[in-house]
Amino acid sequence: MSLPIFKENERFNQQGRVVPQYLAVVLATMSALSGGTYLGWTSPALPLLREDDHLDINDGVGSWIGSLTPLGALIGALPAGYLADKVGRKRAILIITLPLLFCWYLVGFTHNLVWILLGRALAGTSIGASSVTVPMYVYEISEANIRGKLGTFFQLQLTIGILFVYLTGFTQNYAYIALICALIPALVLITLPFMPESPVWLMNQNRREDAKAALQYFRGKRYSVEKELSELQLIKDSQEDAASIMDLKNHVKAMIIALGLSIFQQLSGINAVIFYSQTIFAAAETNISSILCSVIIGIVQVVATCGSSFFIDHAGRKVLLLLSSTVMAACLFVLSAYFHFQTVLSSLFWVPLVSLTVLVIVFSLGFGPIPWLIVGELFPSNVKGTAGSVAAATNWSLAFMVTKFFPTMMNNVGIAGSFVIFAFVCVAGTIFISTVVPETKGKSLEEVQNELYGIREEPITQVKIQS
Repeated sequence: MSLPIFKENERFNQQGRVVPQYLAVVLATMSALSGGTYLGWTSPALPLLREDDHLDINDGVGSWIGSLTPLGALIGALPAGYLADKVGRKRAILIITLPLLFCWYLVGFTHNLVWILLGRALAGTSIGASSVTVPMYVYEISEANIRGKLGTFFQLQLTIGILFVYLTGFTQNYAYIALICALIPALVLITLPFMPESPVWLMNQNRREDAKAALQYFRGKRYSVEKELSELQLIKDSQEDAASIMDLKNHVKAMIIALGLSIFQQLSGINAVIFYSQTIFAAAETNISSILCSVIIGIVQVVATCGSSFFIDHAGRKVLLLLSSTVMAACLFVLSAYFHFQTVLSSLFWVPLVSLTVLVIVFSLGFGPIPWLIVGELFPSNVKGTAGSVAAATNWSLAFMVTKFFPTMMNNVGIAGSFVIFAFVCVAGTIFISTVVPETKGKSLEEVQNELYGIREEPITQVKIQS
């Protein structure tokens, strides 16, 4: 389940064609785009479901409709690496995409609460599994010099999916929303089979000629793949057995960092903002349509995520994490103050939109992509898969908690109190990052291990970390 580490060498005296790699990555990460539509669906659809005479949707039921997707993702993330190892990365993505297509029928056309809940949970398992398998495929087909950029596509497609489903809210019909969103997984199932399998997986299955053919497709006919193929063979021959969960006790510091970042990422309240954006804007009583406000937030998130790869390459991980947590805390304090003094500040109706816009921008630059990225930079190759599954499971379990209990928080402590709690979490995150998290930009795996543990561990190959 572990991902390979390639040399960042002198780069083979040539560069492969990037178009086939970009095409394959775009098609594979469309499953993340589909996942984004499910994650953002509650914002436009939940108000419409409440108006359906066939359904009885109160706040408690609504919170379950929203939260069952991240709960399903928690379950789906755990076996995903095993599935990808058994059947291949591409085939695993196709298997995972099937429920993403079918569940839109359950969610949009059954008019039955039980089936809607089941569809949300089942779609969640696919989203959780795709959060493990899709990055594996992307990493393993990408040339080292563009791997960092391609690695941001999963998060980018997720945000595009959220924006896409926000836009479908203008239909004011949740059946139309489901029908439109179902086109995305259908497109994945039609197009992705024409892409080759991961050459890394093929080599691990002793299918050297198939691995060579896959590399030749991704790099171009005029590219000599022999050296890269030899590296894959060397990595396969020297690969240690994949670590078990019990083996993670040998990487305590790295696990504290990985899990800590996941905790602060989710408890910052970002999923409360994404899942319930229309509800928040409606409560703010702005003079702007709540649907339009949600779409603006979605557009901002996509644009900020597009720029994240550039800033991650140039500014470094720790700096962006500190910027993200600090500015998010400030935005959340401002939001809390606005809702607390809403009757007095009614003329400042633009404050919620501006605050949430800035919050989403800095989240997309730091706390959004970096906790996922940094797992691959803290652990040796044979540990990445196990550590990644544990981190993903932690992430999705906290996403479930926030999504499930945010409506309850609003009822018990008010929307102002909820935002101030999230703000203090971000303050704690700033302290954690400044004192515990190392800077990994431009450092080899050996250098990171030495900084964490004060010892020199010998990774399989020396590599400068790609973002």
